[in-house]
Amino acid sequence: MGGVTIAFHGAAGTVTGSCFEIRGAGKTILVDCGMFQGTRSLEKLNYERLPFDPRELDAIILTHAHLDHSGRLPKLYAERCKAPCFCTRATADILKPLLQDSAKLQAASAERRNRRADRAGLPRFSPLYGGPDITALYRKIRTAEYCEQMDLGNRVSIRFWDARHIVGSASAEITVAGQRILVSGDIGSGASVPCPDVELGGYDHIICESTYGDRDREDILISDRREALARYVEETISNGGNLLIPAFAVERTQVILEDLSALFDSRRLSPVNVFLDAPLAQKVTEAILHYRNSGLDVMKRRNIRFIQSVNESKRLNRMTGIVIVAGSGMCEGGRIRHHLVRNLPDRRARILFTGFQAAGTLGSVLRDGAEAVRISGNDVVVNARITSLDGYSNHADRSGLLHWVRDRSPVTGTLFLVHGEASSLKSLAGEMSAAGIAPDVAIPALGETWNLEPARAASRLRSARPDAEKLVASRDWTSRLAALRASMEHRIRSLESDRDREKMLEALKRALDERV
Repeated sequence: MGGVTIAFHGAAGTVTGSCFEIRGAGKTILVDCGMFQGTRSLEKLNYERLPFDPRELDAIILTHAHLDHSGRLPKLYAERCKAPCFCTRATADILKPLLQDSAKLQAASAERRNRRADRAGLPRFSPLYGGPDITALYRKIRTAEYCEQMDLGNRVSIRFWDARHIVGSASAEITVAGQRILVSGDIGSGASVPCPDVELGGYDHIICESTYGDRDREDILISDRREALARYVEETISNGGNLLIPAFAVERTQVILEDLSALFDSRRLSPVNVFLDAPLAQKVTEAILHYRNSGLDVMKRRNIRFIQSVNESKRLNRMTGIVIVAGSGMCEGGRIRHHLVRNLPDRRARILFTGFQAAGTLGSVLRDGAEAVRISGNDVVVNARITSLDGYSNHADRSGLLHWVRDRSPVTGTLFLVHGEASSLKSLAGEMSAAGIAPDVAIPALGETWNLEPARAASRLRSARPDAEKLVASRDWTSRLAALRASMEHRIRSLESDRDREKMLEALKRALDERV
């Protein structure tokens, strides 16, 4: 009853690009097909030829709507995929505006990059997909309830379990060739949600996310989180600066707005002007409100304003003493980038991160203390205060992940750890092995294929792609060049005289000439 394989096409050694191909019993199932985010080298994988034929897929499973899990799905249908795509109803409702916005941003980014003078003569950028491809995907969406079993034929079936990550998120149980396999998707905190008359534990193999696998987070009360947010708002605005909050469109934006609304209602904060500068987030907020019942109507507050047009967004750059919530959460795209160009040099401003910043993203570079960054061809000095506020994450921490796997034991085969950076993966693997939760723990690399057998440790069939280690590195040569260029310009400008600047430039030129 063996003959099952799994190929790791994404989220292997890195947090983004989730994509796993499972073959067995004459069926080919793809779990997620997300965007790679991070260094330029990693992002280029989005534009590579897919390492499988989309026409051969029998089913696609989408664990949740976040773009690092869903962002390349339309590309499959652009390449003539005919398979149904299974997800929860809430995920389906959120997915369409997310992908439409992604296509719009891709088109705008491609146009902007192609216009840049420093790209003259280089190959032109093209979007991954467009509206017709999203429509083709949506025609193939099949929604299912948690706990419902979906039969694919040949005794292959799928079942969704509530993953408690975001609205509609699911872990996917796949029964194939007599094996029971569980793909975690992204896991939230809290107790497991059972399915009536269905055994939760007892899997041959589990594929588990590891985003926060190297750390435990202190539990923060909502009231304490709101108080910390209130202090950051007050301190920044009293100094005459703007508070920028890069935020993910799905759930993170809504929770931040709910916190601000609660602070206004309680009069803990005076009604300062808050601008949600993300048309996507407004659409997603409207969809999510069908599934969230916080008792706070953020859509009707007079001092929370929703920005639509580009011109309205640009006008915010002439204002001070305001709060701007904008995407994307890792600062890799969206309107937050032009707000950063305007506000990073301002010592009165503050950038407040509320979520995970994947290695190589602009958000991670800022979080790690960069003195200068390059944004859309602009070298920008960082004078603004950079702060992180815990308490908003929807990911389970190390202890939460250990509990999650333990609740699903026994695991009789291999526990694969994915969707994490090197330190998280290594740390969590050690913790899982020490706890004896699974007899075999593996950290697959990008491009590897493994053979899965019932109640036995998996075996590697195909090695990783040769460049896997370089692709998942936290910095590549382009990010190091951008950091060096921005840092050198800052240092040269800070010299006392033009004569000193000329000397420095001559010294740099000689060093480069000697190297050549």
